[in-house]
Amino acid sequence: MTQTWKIYGIRYTVQPSRPAHMTFMFGDPNEETGGLDYYSWVLVSNDRAIVVDTGAAEHKVRKLGRTWLQAPTTALKTLGVDPANVEDVILSHAHWDHVGDLKAYPKAKFYMNDLEMESITGPDMSYHVLREPYHGDEAAEIVGLCYEDRLTFLQGDGTFAPGVDYTLIGGHSAGQLALTVATDRGPVVLATDAIHFWQEVEQERAFLIFHDLRQMLAGYRKMNAMVGGDICRLLPGHDPLVKERYPVVERHADGSPFILDLCAAPTSW
Repeated sequence: MTQTWKIYGIRYTVQPSRPAHMTFMFGDPNEETGGLDYYSWVLVSNDRAIVVDTGAAEHKVRKLGRTWLQAPTTALKTLGVDPANVEDVILSHAHWDHVGDLKAYPKAKFYMNDLEMESITGPDMSYHVLREPYHGDEAAEIVGLCYEDRLTFLQGDGTFAPGVDYTLIGGHSAGQLALTVATDRGPVVLATDAIHFWQEVEQERAFLIFHDLRQMLAGYRKMNAMVGGDICRLLPGHDPLVKERYPVVERHADGSPFILDLCAAPTSW
């Protein structure tokens, strides 16, 4: 019998307003996208927890004009997961909003695609436009994990744990990963930032930040095929609609969703 997992989305930061021309290629400056929600995720099965992306550093969120809500580690504790004892952290890619709190997991082994490391430490970073979503201090910290024997490189596609498979999508970043997770409602694809909004798949609408445009667009089609066209089994990384479509486990003090149950069937569509 396949091992199944719970998937929790942790909504830790928001950008309440973001016009389309700052979000999509050829976006209309008069079109509002609804902003961005920023997530970390955790997969839970029996006594095992796998963190997917750590979220950003609070001071960077504020400096970059986003609204800080709560630390993802606060949500983990609410779910009964002690960050100090987490053993596995998957980094879907190394953009600033996904790798900003590595120190919160002192016992963890970290996992990242090898092409992502090649990109953040090689000639790609000599191009300002490719370097923009990355921060040097965080890249250096990731390199440091390698020297501490705490970083394992994932190559191509494979199985991370029973019921958790990883797929190299690329496009948005050189080593962008997506995860296919076995849940009680069947396989669910956690796209992380391989897809930011559902409309990227529905309309093949290109997100504005990418490493390889064609590969990113091909990734939209690939992930749509991975879920057999049933995009309610596809979880994007920043879509504000996620909090409207999935059950809320815990709320922030202002009443907005903090922890979402992403392995449950959507409550609306």
